[in-house]
Amino acid sequence: MAMRILPLPQAWAPWNPDWILLLLIYWAVAAPDRVGVGTAWLTGLMADALTGRLLGQQALAYSVVVYVGVRFHRRFQLYPMLQQAFVVVLLLGLGLLLTLWTRQIRGAGSALEGYWFAALSGGLVWPLACAVLDGLRRRFGAV
Repeated sequence: MAMRILPLPQAWAPWNPDWILLLLIYWAVAAPDRVGVGTAWLTGLMADALTGRLLGQQALAYSVVVYVGVRFHRRFQLYPMLQQAFVVVLLLGLGLLLTLWTRQIRGAGSALEGYWFAALSGGLVWPLACAVLDGLRRRFGAV
């Protein structure tokens, strides 16, 4: 969660991926019996409180994205890393789209300049994040 609120220079801020959602996608695919929609909802509520957003905004986005991840986890695991990264870009984009949708419903203006860069950067860091999390998972014997 600390990486979610990491202060970055103005030029780099749009490229900061949603690290929490990236982690939830990983665990939804790696251990769908342990991390599911309920975990995503609670994590989203904590992220909403952390970032000061409308309560439930991130929770909705996280739970929908994790549902898709859990639903297709077997197929996702068979994909090569490049294809997984592409799917992660789509999943992160879905999360951003749901967040944008909830912002539009409540009437908040949205600056779309660089809004989708976070999904692209999340796809770029997916292979590294996957390697690090796989190593940690093996080292600590989780799942």
